[in-house]
Amino acid sequence: MPFMAFPTTVPAKAESHYIALEVFVALATIVGNFFVIMVFFRFSTLRTPSNYYILSLAVADLFVGVFAIPFAILVYLGLPRDFKACLFMNSLLMLLCTASILSLVALTVDRYWAISRPFHYKRQVNKRVPAVAICTSWILSILIGLIPVFGWNKGKPKEPRCFFLEVMDLRYLLFIYVVTILLPSLVIIVVYMRIYKTVRRHVSIHFHFFPFPSLLIGILLINFTIDHFSII
Repeated sequence: MPFMAFPTTVPAKAESHYIALEVFVALATIVGNFFVIMVFFRFSTLRTPSNYYILSLAVADLFVGVFAIPFAILVYLGLPRDFKACLFMNSLLMLLCTASILSLVALTVDRYWAISRPFHYKRQVNKRVPAVAICTSWILSILIGLIPVFGWNKGKPKEPRCFFLEVMDLRYLLFIYVVTILLPSLVIIVVYMRIYKTVRRHVSIHFHFFPFPSLLIGILLINFTIDHFSII
């Protein structure tokens, strides 16, 4: 029973440092993403199809600051003692992190589409496309995140406490790692490699006289990233 060896309390010094850091991160996350959402709704010119993905990402991260981080602090302290409440809080952590990652993946794919086929993108993409993609990502996040609530967990611990590894099944955590971290990371890497190749092809066609094409590509990619993520 390796996980039953976990202490019921955490040293006060480590506990205070950890909680202070988490509170700071939560406040910064809430303030930053609140302003993103406020700006999005304040200025109609920003309500483009692409920026709806940024809105979804901001909402997910706002919920992380409001709910997930406070819940993580409670779980760090072994609370709540009720098993069902413990499962729900840990599942919500998984849900919100998954929603944030899938929103980022959707945004990355959208940017690749806009760069690789700009004319087709302008003709085909309207607000319905991001709405469908965002709803799909949130539905998947809910289904994936709430799996432990419906039975995929380690069962009620012997002691009335709530430590993450004592209630979450390691097979589920492996599943989460593959589905919400490994595969999305691979998708983002592959898509950005395709973006790089697309930009490089356009640069070689239109700026073949430029003495340092790789430098120019890097500048364009940096400008592209700043342009489409500056709202964050």
